[in-house]
Amino acid sequence: MSALAALLAAAGLVAGVIAGSDYGVPSAGPGPAPRNILTCGRVVDSTGYKQGPLTADLAIASLTAMPLAAGAAGIAGGKPTSADADTLDTMAVELMGYSGTRLAADAQAFAVTEFHYNPAGPVDAAYARPLDQNIRALQRDCPSGLRLGLRWRRAG
Repeated sequence: MSALAALLAAAGLVAGVIAGSDYGVPSAGPGPAPRNILTCGRVVDSTGYKQGPLTADLAIASLTAMPLAAGAAGIAGGKPTSADADTLDTMAVELMGYSGTRLAADAQAFAVTEFHYNPAGPVDAAYARPLDQNIRALQRDCPSGLRLGLRWRRAG
């Protein structure tokens, strides 16, 4: 079971994520829950990036820069390193649970697809193309994250 699957199962969130719910958003009482808006500059983890804030842009940069995304076989190769699997799992967890924007919808789709792809293994190759497409959608949503990730990839 991947780290993401274990985390989701332990938190009882798999059904909510797959159903597209806004789990973890506090309710203001009767009526719809307040929206937890995701933007490119939104801090998704206050200490998740080099002991500093991890924004959606930085999460997308991390996905862009990972060797798995850069390789010729890419995600379709189905053999992510443990570092790539950790990056995929971590960014899926950090980007889910938001709503109100195309970025939030694309992040939710990425998290669900990443869960099914299962980068920690065994990889389900049927989800390779959708996972790659989900990462590309995130990159379109936050082009500054894409540019930063490409710079990191060239520098690394």
